[in-house]
Amino acid sequence: MKDELELIGDDCALYTGNAGEEKSGDADKTLDELAGGTEGSGKGKGIWIITAIAASSSFWPEGMKVGEAYPALGTEVLASGDKAKKLTVTEVADASGWSFSITRDKIETTRLKHTFKKYRYGKKDGSGSIKSIFTQGVTDQADGLVGNTMKLFTRDADGTVTVHIPEDKSLYFVGYVRKTEVAGEVEDFMFAEIRLSNITLGGDTGSAQSYDSEFSLTGIDPVFYSVDVVGDAA
Repeated sequence: MKDELELIGDDCALYTGNAGEEKSGDADKTLDELAGGTEGSGKGKGIWIITAIAASSSFWPEGMKVGEAYPALGTEVLASGDKAKKLTVTEVADASGWSFSITRDKIETTRLKHTFKKYRYGKKDGSGSIKSIFTQGVTDQADGLVGNTMKLFTRDADGTVTVHIPEDKSLYFVGYVRKTEVAGEVEDFMFAEIRLSNITLGGDTGSAQSYDSEFSLTGIDPVFYSVDVVGDAA
């Protein structure tokens, strides 16, 4: 039986990323091999995005859908017809916190014969925010929060000017409420496809300068993962 563990903010981590080239299962090669490594190399370890599910004998667990994430060890062997893309993630190093909330519309359906009001619930709505400390060399880079939300102009000391235009596209979001690499412990994280919006940039005297962004869901529905960490104990 695992010990109960109360989590604190220092356990959290935040990653965003994009999916790579699609790989097809053949009922023989492991994900390590499909990722370009050798069997047991760990090359395929990480998060894979499911892009196709075999009609029969699929490796993917029942209940999983195309577009959802699978946290792989690299030793998995996909069936013929299974396909996936490995997710390349980058830690949002300047983030100081993140949040995600789910709301649901409540629709009144009361009729005259009812003594108490009656309700039905509509569809869920999910939205979140990323809080960050503005860090030069991180926040203001093309792959940082600024470069993902507005046009970015940079000029180096040698006079080289680069203008980065943000792509209006979704990002894969991996928000950990517990991040650990210790064997036998448990990682907990939420996975979703999001688009950044509603940014807040400013400066206040006597405080850290912040760059915050809200986000909304796109594509697949969010999934929460609780995964035992496998490996040699330290």
